[in-house]
Amino acid sequence: MRESSSKIKISTYYIMKIKRNQVIIAVVVAIVGFLLVNRFMQKPKAIPAAPAALVVAADLKDMKYQILNSSKTEMYRSGDSTAHTIAGTILEQAIDIIVAVLEQPEVVKIGNTLIASKDDADNVATMIEEVGKDVASAIKDTPADKFEKDGLKNAYTTLQSSLKDEVDKTDIWFPILQRFAAAHGGKPPISMNQSERDRIKNASPSDKNEARNAMKEFIDADFGRSSRSGPNRAPPSASPT
Repeated sequence: MRESSSKIKISTYYIMKIKRNQVIIAVVVAIVGFLLVNRFMQKPKAIPAAPAALVVAADLKDMKYQILNSSKTEMYRSGDSTAHTIAGTILEQAIDIIVAVLEQPEVVKIGNTLIASKDDADNVATMIEEVGKDVASAIKDTPADKFEKDGLKNAYTTLQSSLKDEVDKTDIWFPILQRFAAAHGGKPPISMNQSERDRIKNASPSDKNEARNAMKEFIDADFGRSSRSGPNRAPPSASPT
């Protein structure tokens, strides 16, 4: 019994010793790793930032990769739905086109000069997102049995209504217009004279309201098409009359 007990004690001792050595090794590795990581974090190598447009292009390429390699890839060549095949291909090619545009330095340079402020760009993007969400909701809320007849009409009227809601936000878009007119108003193809640029620059509240109302009338007139083809022109319809 004593011999067996001694063997157990010896075995336990060696097991504990091995485990203790493993713990010591793990702690040493962790400390060394921490010191190395901390060193490199404190003294990072200077890496030039990629142009914002290239970052966006890379993000879009990654988006396309994820779409094509997701479980829904079959929508691009669907055996059940020709609509999914066509719509998926349009989406894929749209991303390709946007990426190609953003990879052109001169195009990006011009775009950056049109709206130079990040805050302005964010505000414009937010307005676009709001309109897109409204139109998407209108399409989703149209009953399936009425979509062929009313789907396009509902989407179009919602687009007009949502755009007019955004036009009411003169405190957001009018300052953007003022900065744009000051920087580019005198250049082709806009070619405003100095008096016109000064009026935008020094616009009174009534001037801003006048501009807002003119834009809403333009939207109501089918974005200018009704005024060119007559006051009684009917809005777009999904089905021929």
